[in-house]
Amino acid sequence: MRDQPPRSRRPVTGVRHGFLVSVAAAIIAGCGATATPEPSMVATATPAASIASPTAAVSPTPAPTEPPVTPAPSRVLDPDFDGIKVVLDPADFVHPTLDTNPFHPLTPGLQWVRGGTTEVGSRAVPFEVISTMTDVIRVIDGVPTIAMLDVSTDAGEIAQIGVDYFALDRDGNVWIMGGYSEDYEGGEYTNIDVAFLGNGDGAEVGILSPRNVDMATPRWFIGNAPEEDPTIGLPVEIGISACVTFGCFDGVRVVQEGAVDDPENENKYYAPGVGVINNIPLDASLHQDTFQMTNFVELSPEGLAEASQTVLDLEAHAAKVAPEVFSGAPASTRLN
Repeated sequence: MRDQPPRSRRPVTGVRHGFLVSVAAAIIAGCGATATPEPSMVATATPAASIASPTAAVSPTPAPTEPPVTPAPSRVLDPDFDGIKVVLDPADFVHPTLDTNPFHPLTPGLQWVRGGTTEVGSRAVPFEVISTMTDVIRVIDGVPTIAMLDVSTDAGEIAQIGVDYFALDRDGNVWIMGGYSEDYEGGEYTNIDVAFLGNGDGAEVGILSPRNVDMATPRWFIGNAPEEDPTIGLPVEIGISACVTFGCFDGVRVVQEGAVDDPENENKYYAPGVGVINNIPLDASLHQDTFQMTNFVELSPEGLAEASQTVLDLEAHAAKVAPEVFSGAPASTRLN
């Protein structure tokens, strides 16, 4: 269907009417069953119309006063340098729901809607990514992580469903500890895009969003999934003001993320109290994926429950199609 290879849009990154029910149906269909949700999957779910209604709209928050950044070596631009790496030690981590990094909130129930376009051939195809921080907790490499559900649509059709697992260390740095995503076409599961949990089997985890960054901070290692090039982060601008469809924000940091010297890298705009509000590709990017935040809400308890159940259903499917990653891993649980 695409004139160019698809690109994973995780992580970025809110449920439209009936959307999570549609996602659950797609996951069941991927297991070889009918596309009608089983009663057990939606028995406790509030009707989709009420799920789509947030309990409260989240307003932009003032930028906090950021403490001094720990002195760091001069910025390194060696093309063979994959960024500063921090050794993973489970003793250095706290529960992710402590949520001490304002540039990457981890509070269950928060939901982001981001929309934009991607170039397919000579056409600009609209897409949307809905990201929901669930209350699903999974222990990976001895570290508690929280699951974020991502649902991507191209031209209104589900293209990818995935989950990212985030951890929080004592210094307030948010780590990406694992991920799983499935590609869809015509509403049906086609293949796994990525599947990994923790270090090993070609994957290496790292810090996605440091708590403190200034322009002297050298690029850092974000991580790499199996058979993918390492991803790094590099500060571009710090403390700027930026406006998107949802509103205007102060204290924004701009971070270039992607493989070293890859023309497909993107500049991501992180606003305090919100997270990613804008994504601007480099001029040399082939796909020219652009998106910005269009809504930011807090779900009702019923909406959160449905999103969390969707993650558990997705993990159950992952255990069948990626057993080498999920079948022997500790099971996820929901917060009480």
